[in-house]
Amino acid sequence: MKNDKFLGLKNSPVVALALFAGASLSSNAATTSIVETPDWLKVSGYAVASYSYTDQELTSDLGDVQSEDHSFFDSGRNTLDSVRLGFEVNQGPFKAYASLFYVPEFDGNAFGGGPNAGILDAYVNYKSGTFSVTAGKYLSWLGYEAFHAPNLATLTFANPPGYIPAYHTGIKFEYVTDTFSTGLNVSDSVLQGTDGFWGGDEDFGNGLGYEVYAVYKGIDKLTLFGGIAFDDSDEQVGDSFLTYDFWTSYAISDKMTIAGEIIYNESGTSSGIRSLLFMKYAFTEQFSTVFRVGYGDGEDDITGDFGRYSLTVAPAYAFNEHLTLRGEITYGSSDTDFANTDVDTLFTGIQAVLTF
Repeated sequence: MKNDKFLGLKNSPVVALALFAGASLSSNAATTSIVETPDWLKVSGYAVASYSYTDQELTSDLGDVQSEDHSFFDSGRNTLDSVRLGFEVNQGPFKAYASLFYVPEFDGNAFGGGPNAGILDAYVNYKSGTFSVTAGKYLSWLGYEAFHAPNLATLTFANPPGYIPAYHTGIKFEYVTDTFSTGLNVSDSVLQGTDGFWGGDEDFGNGLGYEVYAVYKGIDKLTLFGGIAFDDSDEQVGDSFLTYDFWTSYAISDKMTIAGEIIYNESGTSSGIRSLLFMKYAFTEQFSTVFRVGYGDGEDDITGDFGRYSLTVAPAYAFNEHLTLRGEITYGSSDTDFANTDVDTLFTGIQAVLTF
């Protein structure tokens, strides 16, 4: 991300952890508030810190490369760590929400590179009965795996980001009941802009992004989701960006939840699918483990056919409703026709998630 677009909040993780650790670890954390606020104002957020180790081996006709990556609150190759502070104001049918967001230095380019902080969410919502309209900057509906770390059951994603949009700016309309929900979004783009997945292209004159979704919950413990994202922005190389996303989850019991997702995407010179199988089992009220399989396959006019899969085991221990410690071991393998390239990756990590 461009640094001049974000606030200088490099000490945010330290400040957040210092402010909220005592409240989160105390026996009465559920009733502890960081500050006294009026009824119309709600302050919430999280701080996430991780240590990870990644061992990667690349083989190709151009040569072989062996690499290692250690990361402790600097994200390394993975955007694992972040701090978010949100402010919600309610007045009758109106709600306004804004959040400050921080990520430490990131060696890749999905988030623009370098440590940055700034405004992430910024929107106003009006709700009347089952209908609502939202205008501003907000998160996409698509994707089974959550964007924000506290809602993600693992440290990493089953498949690399790209097929699923993240943040963009626009207006969206929703109809929500207990059994059925649907919505339409029109925004600056569904593609990431210069700020990576933190925002769209910030240009309404070069084409727009569209999303539509539907959710059905009419069967007990079953959720069915279908969504489409389309982008006709001039920033897109080749044909328009188009994604179909379908996922379902089912709570077999209080202890076990299973889910599956399939995503089809056409973007520029490439097309393909991404998918996952997911199972979470709670051994106790505090200890649970996720077992996950990720799979992708497609073709590109430039690099040829490509494929990948991953296997994940991710245990988690919840000390209380505010503090969770979790780990992950993921083996991933990918290949592409370009120079007969194969990449094998072993990721291990441990992560503390603090919410307030």
